Amino acid sequence: MDEPSSVTPLTALVVDAEGRLTYMGVDGRRRVIVGDGELLKRLQQLHDDSGNVDGGCGI
Repeated sequence: MDEPSSVTPLTALVVDAEGRLTYMGVDGRRRVIVGDGELLKRLQQLHDDSGNVDGGCGI
């Protein structure tokens, strides 16, 4: 299977109305990073519970 070419993000990450984590690429297309709203909520909860700041590893 061919790997899709990488696209430079043009915008910050956005959580859309359906709870998906997305960004707009320089090509004008919106891309979904996390397409499951429940998974995104769980990831945010894990981040909050671990005390991570600015994407750190929490160690």
